[in-house]
Amino acid sequence: MSLHRFAFAVLVGFAVPSSLSVSAIAAPPPTVLFAGKDSPPLPIVIESPGDWHGDETLAPAVEDFRTLLSRMAGAEFEISPPETVADGRRIIRLKVSEKPDIPASDREHYRIVTSDAGIELRGDTPLALRHALYDLLHRLGFRQYFPGRTWEIVPKLPKIAVALDIDERPDYASRRIWYGYGLWEHNRENYPAWCARNRMAEGLKLNTGHAYGGIISRRKADFDAHPEFYALVDGKRDIRGQAKLCIGNPALRDTVKAYALDFFAENPGADSVSMDPSDGGGWCECDACAAIGPPSDRALLLANEVAEAVNARFPGKVVGMYAYSFHSPPPALTVHPRVIVSAATGFIRGGLSIDAIMTGWRAKGATLGVREYYSVHTWDRDLPGAARGANLDYLATTIPDFHAKGARYLSAESSDNWGCNGLGYYFASRVLWDTGEAARRDEIVADFLAQAFGPAREPMEKFYTLIEGSNKNARLVYDDLLARMFRRLGEARELAGGDEAIRRRVDELVLHTRYVELFDRYRNAREDARQRAFEDLIRHGYRMRGTSLIHAYALYRDLAARDKSVVIPEGAGFRVPEPVNPWKSSEPFSGDEIEAMLGSGIANHQPVQLDFEPREFTENLVPATCVLESLPESAPGGAERMRGNRSFHTVAELPGEEYELRVTGGLIEHYRDRGNVRIAVWKIGGASDTGERETLIFEDQSVPPDGVERAVKWTARDPGVYRVDVADGHDLTRVVWPEGQRMSWRATLEDRNDFSGRWSLWFFVPKGTRTLGLYSAAQGGQLLRPDGKPALDLKTESGAFLSTPVPEGMDNTLWRIHSAAGKVALLNVPPWLARSPAELCLPAELTE
Repeated sequence: MSLHRFAFAVLVGFAVPSSLSVSAIAAPPPTVLFAGKDSPPLPIVIESPGDWHGDETLAPAVEDFRTLLSRMAGAEFEISPPETVADGRRIIRLKVSEKPDIPASDREHYRIVTSDAGIELRGDTPLALRHALYDLLHRLGFRQYFPGRTWEIVPKLPKIAVALDIDERPDYASRRIWYGYGLWEHNRENYPAWCARNRMAEGLKLNTGHAYGGIISRRKADFDAHPEFYALVDGKRDIRGQAKLCIGNPALRDTVKAYALDFFAENPGADSVSMDPSDGGGWCECDACAAIGPPSDRALLLANEVAEAVNARFPGKVVGMYAYSFHSPPPALTVHPRVIVSAATGFIRGGLSIDAIMTGWRAKGATLGVREYYSVHTWDRDLPGAARGANLDYLATTIPDFHAKGARYLSAESSDNWGCNGLGYYFASRVLWDTGEAARRDEIVADFLAQAFGPAREPMEKFYTLIEGSNKNARLVYDDLLARMFRRLGEARELAGGDEAIRRRVDELVLHTRYVELFDRYRNAREDARQRAFEDLIRHGYRMRGTSLIHAYALYRDLAARDKSVVIPEGAGFRVPEPVNPWKSSEPFSGDEIEAMLGSGIANHQPVQLDFEPREFTENLVPATCVLESLPESAPGGAERMRGNRSFHTVAELPGEEYELRVTGGLIEHYRDRGNVRIAVWKIGGASDTGERETLIFEDQSVPPDGVERAVKWTARDPGVYRVDVADGHDLTRVVWPEGQRMSWRATLEDRNDFSGRWSLWFFVPKGTRTLGLYSAAQGGQLLRPDGKPALDLKTESGAFLSTPVPEGMDNTLWRIHSAAGKVALLNVPPWLARSPAELCLPAELTE
């Protein structure tokens, strides 16, 4: 959060950052000239540094500050002892508060104030002063967008003069974007430097990792002597299983309290100790644990007792834990004031949303954090738009929303993959400090494009639009995506001209795009070609690791372990160093190599050119009988199984029409702990007595995930269009209904219609349609004409736009998608699918 009493800058030769505001409430602070043509740089004076309260990061940050200021001004700033500065001369004063026992909420609080004496940067702690240094540099135009010198912006300023009165503290007290697979030698300096220069830090260092295994290890003698401390599972104490504890045992809880007290005695500077359970299941089945309640209450009981014991001896310390997996649902117990609960945004059990989990835990008194997943390498493999970290819509929405729900700590598992997620990581760093920055998303992105790419910003804006996470349609056909990425980079490289800094950034993104190309080649290859493609991928990834645009360490360590069709030969493993490792080379890519990659990428990938015009249709639906005089008779097809969320549409022609779904939840037995099936029915266009866009008219959560079919019924009070939303915990649900009951799926590019298993559904081709256009990411299936003959094979390797001529006399009738497996979208015909012609709903405009 920023409090700008006054903020004004005069920067000759550089645009004033748009974030600076000017206030006229009182007389503004004086303007201070740092350096100019006829003005030597002001001396930097450190006031009573001592040992910086034991902080080891501030001295390097001060030197970094001095160096960057010097590069900006083209003149050398010096650090001067106070006694060497002449009386009355203006200075840059750096000061750390001498206040004792600064509360966690003030550990990152700082002021930047100009006066007749110069400019003072004052932090309540060394960490806060470090933030002040880099905040001032940011206001002067310095940027560190991604790790590494290639991605820093150091403007040349002939004159630096500022008038400031700044009071800052962050909205989130802990802000972490960390690498799930850890660091390698190339990023051990660059990554911490990025964090420091973007104020990504922990005012309160919150430990929340899975802790039970570590507790057992540290108190091994106690557990060896008391096997009853382990969880009872299937009638036996689970000594070597999931490392769960028998929390119902008071002696176990005393042992854990002793562990926590020892931890703080040995680590007096620690803010917190984790009491989060070990990962997975294996919760104790004894009567004493059952009496406490479900896992959330058990985990919380232990955390509460530890917090009470710890604060009796070490006041102010906190206990961290997640709301995650089996212990994600809110508890019945009240949360101790010194327990911080970080809600995980993934691996949630009990069928609850993250909003419901946060709201429920906060209602029990929890101070909240968030455990995020901005990138998990095994999920997204550093590919464009595949991770939350690339989705600026998601970041701009969730970071402020989580804060509004009470979250004050956010820890995001991520990867060293700044090629696809870097803009998102940088944007997140701004919003985590000040959630109001979310509203400035367009300005922050424009600043990035202008400062990083200058004259090449227009094609680079198109490039980043292609890989932005919310732009899913850009990645429907990977060959098309690669074609556009390479072409935008080619245009940018031309526009960069002789600017070597911009050229280096574009060239690094060429290397990243080449990685994407190689990964796509690898995942689509088979047999010997797959092994060759895998080797090419690893070699390229390792060689470009210094860019931090892909997480080469994770790729090298993990990919072959999960893909048993490829091997890393002896002597080429990721731990084998250069030069004896034949797969490893740190030779820099030459300009000729990069130009060749760019040229082949453009030549080998062509943008999709559609031979049909996509059309849009309304949701104002009518029964198919209103469009067609007669419907062909057909046995129902089907798309019965779903995971996650699915929506159906129906049309009621008369008041009081009754509907029925027969729902079976929990078809995957080992996922049956994810809550009941949730059904909601909405009247589209609002109920008859409201003007709302849609109105909820029915809800049901009566179907448990037990593999047993149950009927859910409701009544449509008014004629009109209704949408039926069905959601489960990804435990696989079967949804059917009586034959002839109108029920249709929408199948646009935006809709998720990748049904589980094979499916066969009908759709309508309007009169006058000469070419039928669709998108398919199916692994099989056929498009059938009205006469039953195949028109298209729907199988594609990685998604494709397809089209087929519509023969004379085969428009204004029904076609069929048969035995498809995967997503299919209809692009120039009404995007509505149904099990049978009688159940199909169509847009009302077709009646005209």
